[in-house]
Amino acid sequence: MDSVLACYEDQEVIRLTGSELVSAVGEALERACCADDEDYDSMIPMSFYGTHKQTMGVKKYVLRLYEYLDCSDVAFITALMYLDRIQSANKNNRLTLLNLHRLFATAVLVAIKYHDDEHFSNEYYAQVFGMKGLEEINELEALFLSMMDFRVGVSEKEYYFYKMHLIQSQMEIPAHTSFEFCSSPVACSAA
Repeated sequence: MDSVLACYEDQEVIRLTGSELVSAVGEALERACCADDEDYDSMIPMSFYGTHKQTMGVKKYVLRLYEYLDCSDVAFITALMYLDRIQSANKNNRLTLLNLHRLFATAVLVAIKYHDDEHFSNEYYAQVFGMKGLEEINELEALFLSMMDFRVGVSEKEYYFYKMHLIQSQMEIPAHTSFEFCSSPVACSAA
């Protein structure tokens, strides 16, 4: 079996940054989104739900955020990880077309505040996210952090695991090739 040791941050080995990386995040979110918007026993607060499906598609929305947020690429991967944590915490925490935009926007906000040294005001983020204003974004941020049990830290192994999956989704990698990285998000967060 071929084994590839990839240094993910070494841009000479594997390049997936900027809009390509964010596009891959958008595609991953589209795949994770349930088409079924029927009522079900969900633990996701109703504040994250819109009254109708967004007119802007998920991938286009994620790329729009990238254009206006001036933040690190790490924030987008971390936001994806946060949503995965929320889904893993309860099988009824499903991403749907009614909650995905607000959930992801809030996840990006929290990830920016965790990773980036500089960030904008919540008023600015509310405008970029298409929310009603400061009160709404503050409420969603508090709810999101509560849903995460305020666990916003991300290990290096966990980060690389998610980035590797994004890279694999964008490249044709032979099935017989194995990569030396953490084998599951659960194992990574335990490490």
